[in-house]
Amino acid sequence: MFLSMAMNFGFILMAMDRLRNEVADLALMDDLTGVANRRHLLQRLTEECARSERSGDAFSLLVIDLDGFKGINDTHGHAAGDAVLAHFADVLMAHVRDSDSVGRLGGDEFGVLLSHANQDLALKKADILAEALRGQPARWNDKEITVSFAYGAFELKAGDNADIAMARADEAMYMQKKASRSAAE
Repeated sequence: MFLSMAMNFGFILMAMDRLRNEVADLALMDDLTGVANRRHLLQRLTEECARSERSGDAFSLLVIDLDGFKGINDTHGHAAGDAVLAHFADVLMAHVRDSDSVGRLGGDEFGVLLSHANQDLALKKADILAEALRGQPARWNDKEITVSFAYGAFELKAGDNADIAMARADEAMYMQKKASRSAAE
């Protein structure tokens, strides 16, 4: 009887450990897209800042905001918008290195942490992604939904921190959006 109780207790502990790991994963992942959530990406950004401080190696943060996403939701519905976000995340993940980190910052905004990469490489990565999206439009109810985006990149060096990185990459993205709107007018 004691052996049976000990075995049951062992199974309960194993199940609790598995559930604890699942909850931890859910707390760090965006359930819609399968990429890291904002909290996890910022955690990785802080870790990368500390690594950069020790090594002196630069790295870059790329912030991406989908263009006209509200229009996709308004025209095709929120389920289509969700499909577009998931598709975008899939294309994004297919075009980053294993050493890079991708996260959904919120809504239709994503971040890519490019380790050991300068700003030029981050901008090239954004161009490659834009080209990939042109060749792989999202699909919803047998309709193609074209996705484009604005982006900003910031190269971090030793001494920079996560808050500076997010602010500068956001600033660069909004400057690009503003320039695109001005050119379209």
